[in-house]
Amino acid sequence: MPDTLGFDTLLADDGLFARLLGTTRTGRHRRPLHGPDLPVVILVGGPGMGKGRLLRCIREEFGPYVPTAQIDCGSSVHRARAAQNPATRTEATEALRELALQLHAWQGPGGAVATPRLYAGLVAVASGGEPGGAESLAEVQRHEGLLPPGSFWRGVLKKAVKGYLSALGGLVAGQATVPFTTAVLDELFARVSPEGNTALEECYGAYPGAGGQPKLGLHTLAGDFRQDGATREQAEGFLFRALRHDVEAAYGGAHGWLLRTGRPALLLDRADCALGRHLLKPVLEDREAGRHDRTLVVATARREDGGRFLHGPGRSGLAADGAQPWNPGEGGLPRWSRPPGGVPGLAPLARGTLLVRMPVLTPEQQRDETARTRNPGQRPDNSGPMRIDAGVHRLSAGRPSVVVQLARATGALRSPRSHWELLDAPIRPPHETHGDGRSDRPVADVLLDELIDDHLPEELPPEYRGVWLDVLSHLSVAHGTECAQLLMDERKAAEHRDEHLSAYQIAELLADSGWPGCPRHFIGDLGLRHLLLRRLYRLERGGGAWRRDHELLWRHYRAIPGDAPDDLFGSAVAHGLHHRLAAGDERAADAVVDHLDRTVATRDTAQWAAELLGVAEAPFLAEDRDDRRATALGRITPPGDVRRRRIARVLHAVRLCEDRMHTADPEVAGALRRHLHHLGDESSHGTEVLVRLAGDWEARAAAGQPLKPCVCTQHLR
Repeated sequence: MPDTLGFDTLLADDGLFARLLGTTRTGRHRRPLHGPDLPVVILVGGPGMGKGRLLRCIREEFGPYVPTAQIDCGSSVHRARAAQNPATRTEATEALRELALQLHAWQGPGGAVATPRLYAGLVAVASGGEPGGAESLAEVQRHEGLLPPGSFWRGVLKKAVKGYLSALGGLVAGQATVPFTTAVLDELFARVSPEGNTALEECYGAYPGAGGQPKLGLHTLAGDFRQDGATREQAEGFLFRALRHDVEAAYGGAHGWLLRTGRPALLLDRADCALGRHLLKPVLEDREAGRHDRTLVVATARREDGGRFLHGPGRSGLAADGAQPWNPGEGGLPRWSRPPGGVPGLAPLARGTLLVRMPVLTPEQQRDETARTRNPGQRPDNSGPMRIDAGVHRLSAGRPSVVVQLARATGALRSPRSHWELLDAPIRPPHETHGDGRSDRPVADVLLDELIDDHLPEELPPEYRGVWLDVLSHLSVAHGTECAQLLMDERKAAEHRDEHLSAYQIAELLADSGWPGCPRHFIGDLGLRHLLLRRLYRLERGGGAWRRDHELLWRHYRAIPGDAPDDLFGSAVAHGLHHRLAAGDERAADAVVDHLDRTVATRDTAQWAAELLGVAEAPFLAEDRDDRRATALGRITPPGDVRRRRIARVLHAVRLCEDRMHTADPEVAGALRRHLHHLGDESSHGTEVLVRLAGDWEARAAAGQPLKPCVCTQHLR
């Protein structure tokens, strides 16, 4: 996959990031956007949208010209390093240290970015162990890599360490000594130049309680770091401010003004996890309070609103919180400005954010990527029962990583009958080095690994981490949360557990993972739902698990008396028939026709048609016994009188038109129109509605549009 796939407008010379960074990918100057009050830019989009890939592109394309550093806040590496010495390290300090090391190694215009302020803070924290402790000494020496060779700061600390070791060597057993922190800071401030003292004063003199005295500020910071909770968080947040002070200083003076260009960038991937939230909060608070800097902070988050932590308690919506979304597909550039009236410390963090929605691939880009991955000169075979381009589009909704994997899978296809065959096509998993084909897997399984297993919700209980994919597979047959809760109750009873995740909790976890919601489907993404449906059907031979889940829901809704109303299907009986039809009961289609035949003349025609659409949307996987098309086209004669036969043909035509795993069939669409016209000839009841629906449904079906649109099919065009 080309690294820049789908990002051309964002990375262009006059695109968003050239204007935010003040330079193009070739180092030419561009007038910077949004200054001096910079927003934190958050790239928002669910799994497979390419957020991390875009950060890599920014670093690789613009990094040669502006200082750039990148970390993955969701990686376990920072947590593992912090665990080696929890008294003087946390995930936040390890992440800041990694950013500083990358800036120290940067070799673009103006050279490496020194980080003496962060260094001083980390040394104060690292030297806060017990007097004479070897760990404290080792921790201090560990940070020497943050300073360039021959720097003033390195000499000061070396002398401080040497003096402290001499003092320790002359101690009498049992005699106390000053803490290592005191010795180091005393030496530092005894030798620091007036310029260096000013730098520390501007930074650590502003630490809460320091009263403008940098030495006291560093002492207090080190003491706060040894506390728990908010006190430690305050110290960590201030260390991030110190790093930004260092970056700002690198642009000051004659050297920085003459040699450096644009704005520096800190890139935080998966910033909606705990570490990322921990780093973003002090930046947003500082800028809300008017402490501005020129560092562009670009983060990623899965939720469309950037994450719940950005919004005040009880708030909902983006505009009310001050968050300003921007969609690259709308063209132009975002006109961000901080909303007026915020109170520092009380205003929602979202006020300081620009939420950039990750772009989906256009149908043309999807076709080009599909063609690129096939053999040279070989175009997708769109002459068979299934148009390959249409299958990639329907299943991916333009998600770049899904498009890429499905495009790879098309190389194994010639004339597939349905999109299910596309999901079965084998591909080599990403990063797999074997070329003998033994490690090839169905593209559907590879996608589930990428989209679900590699992106487990942060708040998912440990006992669910190994079965999360199983849980979602079962819930793929559910519609509203009521359906989903019935399935979860069945799981709870089968496992004999007192506690279990509710469907409402799972819906929140899915939203936190960046998956869209749909009022008509519990799994609100069409492609993901079909990946899970396929997996559920194959969990047991013959679709046993699939059938049991649908039969459970059928029994529940069948037990509801009369024609009780149902928000999604019109009536509980229609809801139950949907699941019976999906379960594959041999008599299911006849039962649906019987219900529709009984109600066509007595029920409001628009309501009757809505129930028909709800029932007929039932997914169909048993393609080895698919007689829907033959029935719809009149090649098989259903039992019963004329009206019942017409209703049966309408039902099967609608089933095919609503089957998202098959390409539009104009012949079936035309047959649907004829059958509805004939049904309207039976009596005057609802004739006008049926004639109108006949024309509308035929047009939609012929164009591959759903007869009853919903959120998860809105990408179909």
